[in-house]
Amino acid sequence: MKKLVQHQKSTLKDVHCHITTALRRLYRQRNLLMHGGSTSSIALEATLRTTAPLVGAGLDRITHASLINGVSPLDLASRAQLNLSLVGGADGRHLTDLLE
Repeated sequence: MKKLVQHQKSTLKDVHCHITTALRRLYRQRNLLMHGGSTSSIALEATLRTTAPLVGAGLDRITHASLINGVSPLDLASRAQLNLSLVGGADGRHLTDLLE
């Protein structure tokens, strides 16, 4: 958290890369299962352990934005991408406001 407060943009970019990598790994495992019928992948358990909380949290945020604020998932993703690109700049939102 200290690193995030001190170096907002670089830390959030690093977190974004880690999340993207984890979700790509989940998609590859999904493809192995769906298209290859393979359930014996050595990385499957670790992938599910890593990505399940991320997917759950993401779905919670999408549902909350839709039900409470009437924001569509695509609009929410666009807002998130814009806000992440503006972090640390004069036009960017405060770090704690990114959670809304």
